[in-house]
Amino acid sequence: MNDTTQNNRPQPEPRPLFVAVGPAGSGKSTAAAWVPVDAVVCLDELRREISGGNPGDQSVTPAAVARQNSLLDEHLAAGRSVFVDSTNVEPHVRAGLLELARRHGRPAFALRFTVDLDTCLARNVQRSDDRRVPEATLRWQHGLAQEATAEALLREGFTEVHDLPGIAPAAGEGIMSMDDALAPERIADAVAVLRKAQEGDQQAHKDLGAYFPGYESLVMQTDHVRYLELAARAGLEATHLLIMNIDSDVWGASVDTYTCDLGRPLASVALGDYTSRTEAVRETVRAATENGWRLAPEHEWADFDCGGGEIHIPIYPRPVSG
Repeated sequence: MNDTTQNNRPQPEPRPLFVAVGPAGSGKSTAAAWVPVDAVVCLDELRREISGGNPGDQSVTPAAVARQNSLLDEHLAAGRSVFVDSTNVEPHVRAGLLELARRHGRPAFALRFTVDLDTCLARNVQRSDDRRVPEATLRWQHGLAQEATAEALLREGFTEVHDLPGIAPAAGEGIMSMDDALAPERIADAVAVLRKAQEGDQQAHKDLGAYFPGYESLVMQTDHVRYLELAARAGLEATHLLIMNIDSDVWGASVDTYTCDLGRPLASVALGDYTSRTEAVRETVRAATENGWRLAPEHEWADFDCGGGEIHIPIYPRPVSG
């Protein structure tokens, strides 16, 4: 039977495999933060894991690809939807991914990242040394991506093809690509400026642009609904809710956001002040879950007795393999 089970109940549609097709710097990792999937498999992260810290180490690419395909096989077998975060500009690479989807009876959606070459080159220059792609390689990737037209991809066997020309961070929208991560030596100064700005220092607020170009609206966001939306689109990872006793009868609550690359808090936004610890926990958990965050069960909460009963409530990120 095609659409129903024997007891006449509709069967859910099989979840797709999303395959990014685009050169370095075209916004694939940015998209991975908001494409509605169960898991992301990132080839750069697998190279980083296998090489011991270098996402650009091409010598480990065969091992990373093998690991990628193993993870995809695992996710697809479990019924999960998956985003493949790698260039996939070569037809034979896409053929292997299509075969994986067919083997599990899953539709495959191609996402074409159609950012112009000059933009990709400009972003590439800003990358850290271990993530910068040789210019000749990037030009080659871009040329192959141009050849991967919607018609060509449909002929290859993709179920659907979607163009994503607007994936680049937009000025004033508070969106940051992980390709634009700060150099490690600037992190401490950046965090210091951020904290001062959040405390009301006007000069620090003006200086934010030097560290966080294009997403000052995120780091200074006070509307937690808007903040959670922007953080997800920017590829930032909210790690925990924080409940802390501020004064004798005032409990503060906030959500802290980090990036995988930086490993440091980049932004923290207040969710409100409350008159009791119970109210702070209840309202904070409600605000977070209503905005799509998946919180750890209560037995995983960390209760730090720092004189005021500080509580960290972990937030589970979307799984990223790598």
